[in-house]
Parts: sequence; structure tokens; C-alpha cells
Amino acid sequence: MTLKKGDSGPQVLRLQAGLQKAGFALPQYGIDGKFGPETQSAVMQAQRRFSLPVTGVAGPNLLAKLGATGLPSTQNSALLKKTVLAGIAIGALFVIAKKMRKR
Repeated sequence: MTLKKGDSGPQVLRLQAGLQKAGFALPQYGIDGKFGPETQSAVMQAQRRFSLPVTGVAGPNLLAKLGATGLPSTQNSALLKKTVLAGIAIGALFVIAKKMRKR
């Protein structure tokens, strides 16, 4: 499976959760399930770190390194939901902080 800009859904949620868990920031939108420019940038950073070809497309090798492959089990689904909610909260905090700085 590969994920690229324009994709959305649970697989992208797993990718974004894996990116965030590995320390790659998604500061503007967080874990939103949409593969946009922010996710693409984080994918490219991860590809550099893991010495993979820098394409901006999340392929099987990167997904495996991030632990973002396969279907979630019930236990992983609960963890994924918690991670998604944490990502949304962090993204919201960044947006609020950015707006506060503009004042």
C-alpha cells in the first residue's frame, strides 16, 4: 500500500499517528486523516531519517518503519483513537498559539 497527497481515511490516520509518535511534527492540522502538504513534508523528513528515497509518498517500507501497516486490532484501535485525539488537541493548541502571537 502507498499513501500520497490527496488520500484520506483510516490508513492516513495511522500514518499520521506513526509520524507523530516517531517525532515528526504535524503542527498545523495534527492527525486529521487527510494527506495534505503538512503530512507530505513529515513523510519526506521521515524518509530522510530512515535513508529511504525522498518522494513524499508513504510506501510499504516507511509505513513498516512507522508501525503504520495492517489493519488495527481492537487494542490498537483504542490506542489509535487516543493518539488521534491527542494529535487534534496539539494541532488546536498550535493554531491558538499562532493566533495569539498575531495580536
